[in-house]
Amino acid sequence: MGEYSSWAEVKRRMRENAPDVSDAEWERRKRTARTATEAHVLGHHLREIREEQNLTQADVARAVGISQARVSQVERGEIHNLETMRSYAAALGARLTVSIEYGDRVGGAA
Repeated sequence: MGEYSSWAEVKRRMRENAPDVSDAEWERRKRTARTATEAHVLGHHLREIREEQNLTQADVARAVGISQARVSQVERGEIHNLETMRSYAAALGARLTVSIEYGDRVGGAA
């Protein structure tokens, strides 16, 4: 069986291997990774909803007014703008909501 490391240990080793990277850069990298993960999860959920409705990517593309290839990209997490996401959700009979989290406050908008 292999040896496992704690997350704190992994982060410590990453910092040791890149001592010239600033704290601000590490934070930027974390934000970028978090955003990419959230986009991937959102695309996955949209694909699940589409499949539950027995719709093809081409069906959604026609309803949204984008190409089937773009639908595929969105479902893989390649999300570039909020309006495309709103249109995609609406084509599935869903609604996209947006929230801003700051400290312990959460503000939402439709």
